[in-house]
Amino acid sequence: MRESRGKYASPVQQERRARILDETLKLLQQEQPADISMGQIAALSDVSTKTLYNLFSNRTTLFLAAAARTRSNVEASLPEISAGGGIQRIIELTRRSMAIFKQSPEFMKSTMSVVLGISADEEAEHDRIGRTEKSFYASLQAAKAHGDLIPEADCAQLAQLLTASQWGTALLWQKDLISLSTLETHAIVKHCSDLMPFCVASKKKWLEALLFETLNTGQEAKERASNGVLEAV
Repeated sequence: MRESRGKYASPVQQERRARILDETLKLLQQEQPADISMGQIAALSDVSTKTLYNLFSNRTTLFLAAAARTRSNVEASLPEISAGGGIQRIIELTRRSMAIFKQSPEFMKSTMSVVLGISADEEAEHDRIGRTEKSFYASLQAAKAHGDLIPEADCAQLAQLLTASQWGTALLWQKDLISLSTLETHAIVKHCSDLMPFCVASKKKWLEALLFETLNTGQEAKERASNGVLEAV
């Protein structure tokens, strides 16, 4: 029996899908999600509207796929998890994710409005938030295998905690409760405080040093910003 081909099996379909996602990401950097139509995306992607709907059943599906692409790009830029690299990989992944917020704040606000606006069924289907949790879980398992976590540490629960912390930090920024300049500082500090109780002594010391360094860097950035405001006045 011949195996059924996947929805994006052919090179042509894969290239077309990638082009659509690229054009969608460009639009999300310029416009609000509610202002973007499927027809507009089809025209920019040089595909028919029918083809677009064959690949992505609706706008939500398309926007979620585009948002997931940003996460995949960040993860692909990191080295593979190696012995001892689990905890460091979590921190580096968070830094690079927060860097996207600082580089393209309007785009990230648009992306977050899509993710936060979907229903529970849509989240379960597309697993947007679950991607972050799975990535953290894999890193925590690597850390535990290397002996960086205490034996009692529950990697699944800790991954959920880290995911909630990161999304909570992003939500604070989206709601203008923290500034863009403190976004990364807040995220790293929260991860350090969440991880330290579950790490062995040597890794806990590494996190404590990172926490101290991050807080100092954040304070220095605030002072520079404050001095800049005073000079402008």
